[in-house]
Amino acid sequence: MNPSDLTHTPAPTTILVVDDSVSVRKALERILAPQGYVVRMADSAENALLNLEPLPDMILADILMPGMSGLELARTLGDRHVNVPVMLMSGIVDDVTQRDATSAGACGVLRKPFTPTELLPAIEPHLQAALAARKNAQAPAADAALPATHLPEAHQPAAHLPETRMPAIEQAPVQPPVPAVPAIPEVPAAPQAPALALSPLEQLVALNGVVGAAQYGPDGQARAHAGQAIPEAFGKYSRFLLTTATTAGLHLQRGDLSSLHLAYGEHTLLITPHQDGQLVALLSRADAAPSVQQWQAAQHN
Repeated sequence: MNPSDLTHTPAPTTILVVDDSVSVRKALERILAPQGYVVRMADSAENALLNLEPLPDMILADILMPGMSGLELARTLGDRHVNVPVMLMSGIVDDVTQRDATSAGACGVLRKPFTPTELLPAIEPHLQAALAARKNAQAPAADAALPATHLPEAHQPAAHLPETRMPAIEQAPVQPPVPAVPAIPEVPAAPQAPALALSPLEQLVALNGVVGAAQYGPDGQARAHAGQAIPEAFGKYSRFLLTTATTAGLHLQRGDLSSLHLAYGEHTLLITPHQDGQLVALLSRADAAPSVQQWQAAQHN
């Protein structure tokens, strides 16, 4: 045994598992812990971001979760310059999923369910690369032993260069100022009533049968609202519902999702993809949905 092994113990390799399902988190722990990995767990991407320290060596995250998705988690880590490989997990892995994962900065996508013989070979190369990068970062800087190089002072002119003088520039004679022409007073225009311009959502709520509307961004944050109030926090639910319905549509093979209708008592909640986020419209009757879709089409034109 190398004597240095008695004084230096390498840090354990840590994997952070992010999944809203308790059974999935426990299953991954049963696979990874016997391999010597330290497994940390988070039930949401938001909690994972709050408990990143100390940084894990890898993150395994589900794509479809309430609130922030695994794709958004990978993108957020990249924006924060957190250098940790992220392997995503999903029940559906197609070209679109692979492309979205690569765009978000993830190192790959695992199809669920998977076996230990599928999981370990998929994550080990990325773990080895991360550990090698950490080892290099901890090594002493290679240039620490290099002799100091003294550069000449920038403000000292070279002695052998002749002094150069710029020729004097003759100034043009100053002309006397021209007397100002007195301004002719303007006749005040008659006051006009300000135009009442409706915002797009106010135009939507003005339609017959639409009593409230809210627009949310891709992160579920409210952007605008009109009419009867829709809770701001509903944006995360609308995004989750649309994502779930879109995933179900891939199984049904019935084309792209156009809208989602939820009936609550005498009202209908219409949720549709809109721009880069979602539109939620509260309808007093279900047959107002075509009017909302026509309004959306007009916004795209």
